[in-house]
Amino acid sequence: MSSFCRTLLKPVTSAPSGIASVAPFLVQIPLRTAFFRKNAKKDESDERSFNPIQDGPSTRDRYSSLKKRTSVRTVESYKPPSNVGHKMEQIATDIFGKVSDWKKITLDDRLLKFKFLCKCIEEFEHDIPNTELNFITDVTKAMEFFQTEIRDTSSYEDISKLDLPRNLHIQMEPVRFHPDTDTMYDGKTAFPGRPTVVSSIKYKHKYKGHDGQHRVKTSS
Repeated sequence: MSSFCRTLLKPVTSAPSGIASVAPFLVQIPLRTAFFRKNAKKDESDERSFNPIQDGPSTRDRYSSLKKRTSVRTVESYKPPSNVGHKMEQIATDIFGKVSDWKKITLDDRLLKFKFLCKCIEEFEHDIPNTELNFITDVTKAMEFFQTEIRDTSSYEDISKLDLPRNLHIQMEPVRFHPDTDTMYDGKTAFPGRPTVVSSIKYKHKYKGHDGQHRVKTSS
C-alpha cells in the first residue's frame, strides 16, 4: 500500500492538531444530498394550487353561473282556470277511485301516474315539461303545477309595460345599423370588413344583416 493510501486510512486522532480539532465539527454537519432529497419528496406530495389564469373557471364557478343565468326563450302562455281544484278532484276520482283525502294520493305507480297526468294535460290544455315530471310525486304537486300561471313575455317586456317614471325609458326594439338605410353616417360603418349576421331563425326576417362594407354611392 502506498504512503498516500496509508495517510488517508489514518484515524482522525492521528491527524494534525488543526485538522483534528475541526474533524468532529465536520462529522456533525448533515449531508447536502439528504436536504435536497427531502425537498423533492415534499414537492411530489403537495398538490398544485389552483391557478384561474392557466386552469380557467372551475366546475363550481360554471355551476354558479348557470344558476344565475336567466332564459329569454319564447314559451307558450298558460292561465289556469278558477276551478282547478274541482277538476283535479274529478280526474283523481276517475283514475284512483273514491278516496277520502284525494290530495294526498301518491303517484308511485308509473302507469297510474301516466294516465292521471295525461288526463290533466288534456283537461287543462297545458303540457308538462320533462324536467317537471320527476318532481310531481303526488296529486298536490300536480295541482300546484296546473295552478301556476306562465307568461309568454320576458321580464324585460313586463317591465316596459309598467307605469315607469318620466326619466326612465325602455327601448324594446334595438337600433341596428345598416348601410343601405343609415342616414346619420351616410352609410359608413364603424367596423368595415366585419359583417353582421343574423343567425336566429325567428329574427332573420325581422332584422337585416350586411356584409360590413360601406354603402356604395350611386351617381346621379
